[in-house]
Amino acid sequence: MSAPRVVPVRPDFSAGDVEEILGAIRTSLETGQLAQGEQVAAFERETAAATGARHAVATGTGTGALVCGLRALAARGDGEVLVPANSFYSSAAAPLLAGLRTRLVDVEPDTLAPSVRTLREAVTPSTVGVLTVHLGGLISPELPEVAAWCAERGLWLYEDCAHAHGSRLDGRHAGRFGVAGAFSYFATKVITAAEGGMVVTDDDELAAAVRLHRNLGKPEEWRSHHTVLGENARMSELHAAVGRVQLRRLDEFLAVRGRLARQYTAGLAHIPGLTPVLPRHTAASWYKYVVLLDPGTDRAALRAALAEAGVRLGGEIYEKPLDAQPVFESLLPPGRHPVAEDLCARHICLPLHTRMTKEDIGLVLSALPDALKAATG
Repeated sequence: MSAPRVVPVRPDFSAGDVEEILGAIRTSLETGQLAQGEQVAAFERETAAATGARHAVATGTGTGALVCGLRALAARGDGEVLVPANSFYSSAAAPLLAGLRTRLVDVEPDTLAPSVRTLREAVTPSTVGVLTVHLGGLISPELPEVAAWCAERGLWLYEDCAHAHGSRLDGRHAGRFGVAGAFSYFATKVITAAEGGMVVTDDDELAAAVRLHRNLGKPEEWRSHHTVLGENARMSELHAAVGRVQLRRLDEFLAVRGRLARQYTAGLAHIPGLTPVLPRHTAASWYKYVVLLDPGTDRAALRAALAEAGVRLGGEIYEKPLDAQPVFESLLPPGRHPVAEDLCARHICLPLHTRMTKEDIGLVLSALPDALKAATG
């Protein structure tokens, strides 16, 4: 099989980006300021301004952003955290790593996210908070109601925004509906630092606690005096230099992704056998273009047929629900999440990144009908 013409993800760095990043890294190497310096501080300031948050605290990974924020919240009360059943490992693992407990909750099929209805069905007297996830960059239009419901019950709401750089609902950026939001800058994300994370919040106490937890529990960055059981979750100057350049181009990336997504949506309207899961807000990050396959479609066969046509699909979000992961067998309370299970089993994510062309989208659209026939025959 020849190499695919269309691949699911490709980071976008211009020649100018590369020169700027290399210059910043050269300065860090020459000065020896490799950690906790001006690049990280500037990235934090620029992220706070971009999201409208009072604070942005950089971490070494997106998982680290979740864990440090949840450790800060755990100090306010021990208990269970409600987590969508169809998310990534880190969403369920982070509360456990922070000393809390995870209880999975079902989601709505049109938003891929929990609703007030599904949260009411899952909440227990032990619940202390909700971790919601903006899968594919979609913000549920019910999120303000979810936030209000949490406030009424005395629960905190923490947003996993790993997919949602630039996503906004009614003008409000992802991460700004609850007590805090956690972003990831992994290599596949809408903007990347290769690795990295960020917690955004308006809560002064929470921001200070996250800074403690990311730096081994030290109130003073360079003094070995430890006041809480923190960890090493710092972002390096080198990663921050990459992230700053990418953040500056976020609006450009969103415009390109939006244009390509509209081409997909128009073309898919004429292809039976699948249904796009579309955001009902702008801007959307379009981290993934999610499509539900009709029941009975063999997803593996579809992937193989598309690969033969030169199209490689990206990973699902996600292939199996969290309670099907072996690591969680003894760590999560039992429960059924039929909507999440169904969504995990029969969706695909079409290739979408800023280096794609309209011709690439056309190739995907032209390959889909025959691939669907091969997967349903």
